[in-house]
Amino acid sequence: MLSEETVTVNKKGQFTIPARFRKQFRIQEGTKLLVTHDEFAIVIRRLLDMDDLVGIHSGKTGAEELLKELDQMRKQDRY
Repeated sequence: MLSEETVTVNKKGQFTIPARFRKQFRIQEGTKLLVTHDEFAIVIRRLLDMDDLVGIHSGKTGAEELLKELDQMRKQDRY
């Protein structure tokens, strides 16, 4: 289901992403967004960061801790 909300662009070309969308898509200060377009629309997509890609540990640990664990496993030849 498509969800929409009206926003207003300021004189610098900026607008605020509504809070419900920021929460739903986990957009916070520093989040990278990709802006693309086609003939009919401007599309904004949230770019994934390393913490989004940590698999079963997602949300439990950060990417740095997982990289350290991977390095240890490589030293033991257990990867």
